[in-house]
Amino acid sequence: MRTPLLLLLLSVGLLHRASSQDDWTPPDSVWLFSVGVSAYGAMTMHNGNFLLPNAPTCCTEYTTATGFGPAGSIFVRQEFTKVFRLSLRGSFIPMSGAFTTDENLLLSGQVAGVSEHSLDVSMNWLGAELMADVRIAGPLRFLVGYGMGTMLSPTYSQKETLVEPSNGTFENGQRVRNATSDQTLTGLPQWHGGVVGGLSYDIPLTRNNSVMLTPELTYRLGLSNIVEGFDWKANTIRLGASIAFATNAPTPPKPVERRRELIVDSTMVSIEPDQLYRRTEGVERSYVDTTETADTIFITQKASRTDTVFTPVLPTIHAAIAAKAVEPNGSLKDVFGIAVSTQFVTEALPVLPVIFFESQSISLSFRYHQIKKAADFNIDAIPPRTTEVHHEVLNILGSRLRDDPTATVRLRGTADPTTEGADCELARKRAETVKAYLTSVWNIASDRITVVTATSGSCAPERATRQPSEEGFSENRRVEIETENLDLIASVKRQRFNEARAVTPPRLLFDPTGSSTQFVTGWKLEAKSGTNVLFAKEGKGAPTSITQDLTTTQADQMLAAVPVVVTLKLDAIRKVSDSASTSLSVRKDTIATEMERLTLTLFEVASDKLTPIAEEQIKKFVDQVPAGSVVTVRGYADMLGNADFNRKISARRAEAVCASIQRHLSRRVSLKCDEVATDRFPPGIDSYNTPEERFLSRTVQIEVKKPR
Repeated sequence: MRTPLLLLLLSVGLLHRASSQDDWTPPDSVWLFSVGVSAYGAMTMHNGNFLLPNAPTCCTEYTTATGFGPAGSIFVRQEFTKVFRLSLRGSFIPMSGAFTTDENLLLSGQVAGVSEHSLDVSMNWLGAELMADVRIAGPLRFLVGYGMGTMLSPTYSQKETLVEPSNGTFENGQRVRNATSDQTLTGLPQWHGGVVGGLSYDIPLTRNNSVMLTPELTYRLGLSNIVEGFDWKANTIRLGASIAFATNAPTPPKPVERRRELIVDSTMVSIEPDQLYRRTEGVERSYVDTTETADTIFITQKASRTDTVFTPVLPTIHAAIAAKAVEPNGSLKDVFGIAVSTQFVTEALPVLPVIFFESQSISLSFRYHQIKKAADFNIDAIPPRTTEVHHEVLNILGSRLRDDPTATVRLRGTADPTTEGADCELARKRAETVKAYLTSVWNIASDRITVVTATSGSCAPERATRQPSEEGFSENRRVEIETENLDLIASVKRQRFNEARAVTPPRLLFDPTGSSTQFVTGWKLEAKSGTNVLFAKEGKGAPTSITQDLTTTQADQMLAAVPVVVTLKLDAIRKVSDSASTSLSVRKDTIATEMERLTLTLFEVASDKLTPIAEEQIKKFVDQVPAGSVVTVRGYADMLGNADFNRKISARRAEAVCASIQRHLSRRVSLKCDEVATDRFPPGIDSYNTPEERFLSRTVQIEVKKPR
């Protein structure tokens, strides 16, 4: 048998043995009688020192040879104790081998040479072996015995081959002589005996050991010469396995399989919503039930108990909301509607020639509208708000550069001196990013855009914001757009639109009195006009009074004659929620006067000096002001930093604009130059969260009122 098959049999036996173990073992009083078969792979080793008379060789003797082949046995086996047993085997063992030996000789002409004598022997041993085996450790057993048998069909083939010289021959003119084939080997004794020893390992394949697989390794030492009168013996190693079938194995009892069945009943008890779900196990009651089938005995423990389950109930919550108006003097008004005063406005919105970047970044901020191709841009689709215009500044600049092939720009990148070390490399890359957008999206020739950022030293803005906060730092991370062609950064002309000028009441208070507080985890307040969300607030726990300022920006989003619906949603534990709403009527009235407005920017930080573009815008604007109009100049600041300084710088900026108006004004108008607004946002600005909103708040607005 081949080794892989033996290993497979061994593995199967071991797995079966491991899986078939249970509490029952065969009794020691039953001594098994078995019959079986064995299969082996055999290696025969010949050794001696002989010359066969009928296989002539001059003077060199044969010594060793090796042969391989399959061997097998049939046997009967009897236990005398569980430790000792005897077996009688009828065995077949291959005994073939191939001998070679070299001889030095002289050829004709006294030429030295070497010839090789080969002797191939073919024979098989058939006989009986009496074996005793003893258990030495668990299933491991030691084998010893004696075998006696005869050789079947012994033949040999022999020849002498000239090895050296390579071009020589024997006297017969050939390189081979004395060749014989399949000759009967004579002179063998009638019986060949030998002793056997080895190891085996029993693997039961059944619970009662009725089928036993036994891998074994044996060594047979030959005691008789192969040919009488010659020193020639053969020894054999056999590796294989036997399978034995016991004829008197005891019948095993049925296997016992134990089971457990549990039936659980529950009594439900409701508890408070904020308590934890829990289960308390009841006392277990059980009994044993035994059933038997043809193959197995089943012992089942049947148990039952009643558990108490404590389940939190869902909380019941209630939301309530009432709206009140907060009058300018702080008093509250219960019944009211929202009144919005609107005015038709024609406005020139400023272009802020600055692009702001995030900290340490050279990528365009998500706040800027970036398109893939020029055809995607429509300047008339920009909402009439200063921040919306700024977020389109790259596309406005690209569009104007495309329309005026002679115009050029310079891009000056900057970096914050505190958080970015005024890094010139960072500043240059920011300018290159802006240039790349204009060249790739708007197809502006590269030589029309010059990057003027320094390559070393400090690249902070010339007039850097010095406020030591993130607001101040963020304003210094930018690219400045410079050009002699003022039309490139001129204001964006807007169409006439109706703008909210005032909203009454200016503040709302929402009272959640009557709403649940127990079990509430959070709240959200949202106001909508149609589908427009005007404002939203949220918080943890139960709400208290909630105040909300109404801005003109929110008023612009209110739909005329459509109520504002304010909804309060409460969230509670166990994913429970409730909501309540109240409606506020809206009335929009348009005043009789119409306004034209010009917003002037950019004023540098802490500066009241007008830029050339501002001077040009003022001149063009006042040329169109009709006589008898009321012209109001109002200065703004960003409300950051010192309030007194903001008020003074706003006043100086307004005075500078008024002086410019008076230089260019040729008609009689009513000019008001004393308005300063440092306590509110300029029109179109809702917060100071971004650097562009703060820059656009450092401005002066010129308003012209005229009859509609």
